[in-house]
Amino acid sequence: MEIIKADWLEKADLEQLLRKKVKGKGKLEKYQVVYRPFKRVTLNMTGKRSNDTMQKDSLIDAELAPLIQDDDHRMLLWRPRYSSSSTIIDEDFHEPEIDSVAVQSVIDDMMEKRWYAQEYDDEMKPKLRRLQADPLSTISIILPRTPGGLKKEQALIEDRKTWHAYIFATSLVTNCSPKNIITSSDIGSTVLVETIIATYQEDDESKQILALETPNTRSFKDTIKAGKALTRLCELYVECRDIVSNSPK
Repeated sequence: MEIIKADWLEKADLEQLLRKKVKGKGKLEKYQVVYRPFKRVTLNMTGKRSNDTMQKDSLIDAELAPLIQDDDHRMLLWRPRYSSSSTIIDEDFHEPEIDSVAVQSVIDDMMEKRWYAQEYDDEMKPKLRRLQADPLSTISIILPRTPGGLKKEQALIEDRKTWHAYIFATSLVTNCSPKNIITSSDIGSTVLVETIIATYQEDDESKQILALETPNTRSFKDTIKAGKALTRLCELYVECRDIVSNSPK
């Protein structure tokens, strides 16, 4: 199996570092180093001109993708920074079972919503320009714009902000530009990502998961930052906590 991992982890005193990290939050119960399955995704796209074609790569969490329905939370499944990470081959690991249909569905939904956002943005640009035409002209000073016109303009601006945010977010997770049109995608090989899963008990006796991803990191602090997306999914979904806690070692 193809694996992405850090080379400093074996020398670190994980238990001491984790106990120090959760101190003040609760009591460390256990931790383990696991290898979580991601899928390589190749996104085919066009640039500003339709004849400009290119490909960008990213990785998506293949284990949790089938569970997440919220579009915003699905952004937490992607790992664009791992697309160019060096890997090792470890034959002791077997290919995990992956619901590739569900993973493809998540990617297709993202592409479809992104297309809509880009089309909506193109449609709203001239409408907004017309509403904002010559706002400081003499006639607009003498005859101020109506409250209805201002309200309509503000509604368009707020709506565009939402779609702009979605376009920007999907661009970040897919390593592409906001102006790129993603035309199709191809799911590639499975990659195992080395991850530290720590379980701790808070003062109110509730159990929490702290996830730390090691690839491309040089310190324990880096792993906490890299694992924030997975930690957040474990906070949001009990099913994610259960799956992550039982990932193969």
